[in-house]
Formats: sequence, structure tokens, C-alpha cells
Amino acid sequence: MSLDWQQLYSQRKRIEKTFGDIWDLPVASRYHRVVSAEGAKGIRLLEVGAGDRSFKSKMEGYWGELEYCSCDIDPTYQHEFNHIDDVTGEYDLICAFEMIEHVTLEDAAHIVTRMFELLAPGGAVALTTPNIYYPPAFMRDVTHITPFCYDELGALLSLAGFEVTSIHRLYHDSLIKKLLRRYLMYPVFRTIGIDFARQIIVVARKPR
Repeated sequence: MSLDWQQLYSQRKRIEKTFGDIWDLPVASRYHRVVSAEGAKGIRLLEVGAGDRSFKSKMEGYWGELEYCSCDIDPTYQHEFNHIDDVTGEYDLICAFEMIEHVTLEDAAHIVTRMFELLAPGGAVALTTPNIYYPPAFMRDVTHITPFCYDELGALLSLAGFEVTSIHRLYHDSLIKKLLRRYLMYPVFRTIGIDFARQIIVVARKPR
């Protein structure tokens, strides 16, 4: 997919109009709880940027048996595929957690386009990335390259042909910190434009 900057801007504004601003996005405690609603037993799952492949066991706890493949350029662990362009097969769900910010915008566009090609009609993709409204989530890692606001990531998926179905902020903490950050400090955070949620997750679907 070649990037058309005017179309990217237009889709970004459409995503913002559809889902609201960052403060309107619902909060979920765990990314895997959001993803669990997108699958069932026997699902064909591809994880891109899979690391230690521990996501497989997490989702088996929700769904039971599944067909899992992983893709990662890091040779530390054994993966079925080492590059998104080498992936074969068809999948019902493709996930990438804290990966998309590690590549350039052009590479990100290529990755989501490739995901679209690999998905079965009606299949879903779930991507997480640091929430730019919580600056330490992005800035603390020197390997981060491209910061994605929720509307920009939604726009990129839309340009690849996906229909964005949900966007959540992700936040999990102790009860005391939750009360402090989500309720007592919330007016201050909103006034200065900083959020307490460390990540966002965008779920999108390939049309049938």
C-alpha cells in the first residue's frame, strides 16, 4: 500500500469522529481480554512480533485448542516465520502487540496490508501500541520509531481495507493507583492532555 497523505488525514478525522477523542475511548484492563472476544476454539491465529510465544498459552486459557503460528525477526525463539512476507496460509485472527511502533510508517503500511492479505474474509486483526497521551510509554524505549495515535493507527488500517470495530485504552494497576489516577487525578490529566492508560488496542475486521 502506497501512502496517500491526504487520504490518511481524511481517515484519521473519520476515526476520531466515529470513536471520539482519547478520553471517550473505553478502558480495558488487559489486551488478551479484548482479544478473547474475537476468537473461539479451533481458531487459526497468527502472532506477528511474537517474542517468546507466550500469547499462545494465554489464549488457550480462553478458547482451548487453537492453530497458532508465530512470526518474528528475532532468532532467540523458534518461529514458523521470520518475516511477514514469508508467512503462508490463511488466518482468522492476526495479532501484533507493541510491535508496530518499532518500524517506519511505510513499513507499518506494508505490514497491515500483508495482514489484510493473510486474513480470511471476516477475520480480525488486533494491534496494541503505546498511548502517546502517556509519554513515558513511547519515549522510554530507544527502539521505538513511529508513535501512533489511536486515530492514526485506525486510519492506517482503514486505508488497508479494514473496518475498525473497536478501540480501547489499556490500563491495569493496583486498586489504590486506579482510584488515584482514574478518578481523583483525572481532571488534572485531561486539562494538561496526559492520560493514565499506557497502551491502546485497535481491533479491525476484514469485510466478508
